[in-house]
Amino acid sequence: MDELRFTFYGVRGSHPVSDKRFTKYGGNTTSLLFENGNDLFIIDSGTGIINAGDYIQKKSHIKKINIFLTHLHIDHIIGLPFFNPIYNKEMKVNIYCFKYSGFDFSDTIYSLFNRPLSPISPKGILADLKFFNLGDEIKNPVIINKNLKLSFIKDEFHPKSGVLIYRIDFFDKKIIFATDIESKDGFFGEQKKFINNADILIHDAQYTKSDYRSKNNPKIGYGHSTVDMALKNASDMNVKKLYLFHYNPNYSDRKLETILKYAKNKFINTYLSVEKKINKIRR
Repeated sequence: MDELRFTFYGVRGSHPVSDKRFTKYGGNTTSLLFENGNDLFIIDSGTGIINAGDYIQKKSHIKKINIFLTHLHIDHIIGLPFFNPIYNKEMKVNIYCFKYSGFDFSDTIYSLFNRPLSPISPKGILADLKFFNLGDEIKNPVIINKNLKLSFIKDEFHPKSGVLIYRIDFFDKKIIFATDIESKDGFFGEQKKFINNADILIHDAQYTKSDYRSKNNPKIGYGHSTVDMALKNASDMNVKKLYLFHYNPNYSDRKLETILKYAKNKFINTYLSVEKKINKIRR
């Protein structure tokens, strides 16, 4: 197929939010679903993956799901025990992340299903579940189909173990997913080559500049970008569209719209990520 669809199922950072101030853009934590015909994959499994799973369950012909994790912080994996396809014995679920030092990342995933966090236990997982280390046993791009592949590069700054930046290549189009980064000096070197000239950049924008540099509670070193950092990278990397992402859970819909107005004055092709809104890119 000549169309790649991507849907934001979770757009928040740190923790989910649910009251009426957050209903327009969404309150779930990070999860994105990509679809090209019958081939689909998910990036990150925050609380947003719960709704993504319900959507996938309705597609009875789908028997395989690849989940690519940026890292193992709780807001990016907490939705997995509530991801219905993982309890479908006809489903094959592959989970990818980078190799951690001193432990296997599968142990962290299984801990979500074990006592004292959960009564399910790994025995309750009915899908054929497998784990793969990116950059270790898998060094090259993951091929989804002949027209669609997923590449990755490590950003080491996010506390304490770093994070993966993903690139989705669809024909000659390029989508970058760069969350949980603190790019105060901008991308450079291999990262710049990896990201440069992207059609779409989905970029961490957790803080306004004033919150980031707050005298009472600064966020410097927390591993997240400001809106201005995202705008600088979009401009410097010559990207066509910028989607702000990983919103501060304290930022209401109204505040996000104020941020968007500010951002568009600096980079006109800036958009807000919106939960359950289907976005499309064509070859």
